[in-house]
Amino acid sequence: MQEVDIPLTVHRVIADGGRRSSISSVTFSATGSDILDEETAEPAELERTLGLWSGMAIVVGTIIGSGIFSTPSLILAAVGSVGMSMVVWVLGAVVSVCACVAYMELGTMLPRSGGEKEYLQAAFPRPRALLPFVFCLSSLAVGSPSGLAADSAVTGTYFMYAATGRTVEHSEWAQRAIGVAVALFCTLMHGFFVRAAIRLQSVLTVVKVLLLVLIVAVGFGVGIKRGTRGFGDALAGTSTHPSAYVSALFKVFFAYSGYTALNYSIDELRNPVRNLPRAALGGLLITATLYVLSNAAYFVVLDEAAVRNASTAVAGVFFTEAFGALWGQRVVPLLIGLATLGNVMCGMFSASRVLFEAAREGYLPWSRVLGSISRFQSPLVALAVSCTLTIVYIVTPPAGEAYAFLIDIGGYPVWLFYGLAVVGLLIMRRSHRDLVRPFRAWHVANGVTIATAVFMCVVPFVKPESDDGEIPYWAAPLAALAFILLSCVLWYVQVVIRRGPERSHYAHK
Repeated sequence: MQEVDIPLTVHRVIADGGRRSSISSVTFSATGSDILDEETAEPAELERTLGLWSGMAIVVGTIIGSGIFSTPSLILAAVGSVGMSMVVWVLGAVVSVCACVAYMELGTMLPRSGGEKEYLQAAFPRPRALLPFVFCLSSLAVGSPSGLAADSAVTGTYFMYAATGRTVEHSEWAQRAIGVAVALFCTLMHGFFVRAAIRLQSVLTVVKVLLLVLIVAVGFGVGIKRGTRGFGDALAGTSTHPSAYVSALFKVFFAYSGYTALNYSIDELRNPVRNLPRAALGGLLITATLYVLSNAAYFVVLDEAAVRNASTAVAGVFFTEAFGALWGQRVVPLLIGLATLGNVMCGMFSASRVLFEAAREGYLPWSRVLGSISRFQSPLVALAVSCTLTIVYIVTPPAGEAYAFLIDIGGYPVWLFYGLAVVGLLIMRRSHRDLVRPFRAWHVANGVTIATAVFMCVVPFVKPESDDGEIPYWAAPLAALAFILLSCVLWYVQVVIRRGPERSHYAHK
């Protein structure tokens, strides 16, 4: 059947000197690759290379990363029991679905790349560009690179596990060196081989899904053969302190993060109004099902002590127990390393698009360079900056607790802006009634997302029952909050004094 190009109107918010805001229209072909401004009719440089299945592959590929292979041990240690660990994973899935549904309305209502940047700009026009500016800087300097660094480091962990057959005895700096190489590889692929990188992401996504299916199948088979090992007294030792659950939820939400990936690169998605909800929600539901079943499989094959002692290589220990040394310590960890490499590829793709859009809005210095498109049809400079920041996060945290610290520092601003974006969604239902809403989020989904955001932003400052780690409990949220406040100062310089948005790429269109 021949595809027919369907004109679709995209609404862009334009702030005028902080005094007022308006919505301008951009028309593009829903299935083609050209975006046309109604006044200039100039084509955008980035092509629409993503369809439904490649878009879903990016969502699934971004979600399935180091989290499911590495965080179960940390989550169990936080909440204290196997049963509560499973409850936290199910709760994380429910909250993630609610947030995904809210972002489906935002993305189809304002189908422009940039994610929260676009939504906050539309909902909170005054002070001029303050919230979108702070979001962009927080995402670019804290949220995205910290998560990419965590995934890159875990990729190094599993590659070292495959090479040595040991979980924690090898050098952490060797893992970090591999993580740096992973970040560089993903940047080069997305920078110079755009279509090949998308195909490779899809292949690695298949590897990830097959690995999780294998984990579930092994757990099911072992459970039938010898019964469960980790589900004895499932709730024994459950923690009652709120901070324990914040720590666990940060790690669970880190594992589920990625369902908003297409919101940041929607300009490259064909027919986004139709494909965004299907790809985002479909990818999340598939992944959430596999996550819950995979965690159950871990506790069927391994006892509670084995999961605790596995650190960030729990999946490797799982396969060693199930298949023996050759497959469990060599082959499968190599496949898990490739799977987490695929997650870094997807994350680098999304992070570079946020930086690219922030530069084109005039939020960053050297915006013409950072918002430029290379002859390879990629935001090459934006990719290079994202890679550099990721490497900084890989090499700078202290050894020992670096992985958990990276997850916590990145999770704080993520949930702050998730909450603000959904509050903005409710505001726009009143202030922008004329906007077309192809999809409308449920009230309960919006309420759950906002309530979770408040919980995740307040409770990290509550002292836990025990704080005997090398890094203080307040270090990660305080560092993230300090950078958010610093971003407000930088906003005043770049937007108010230098008037960056007035000289931006979009100001001349």
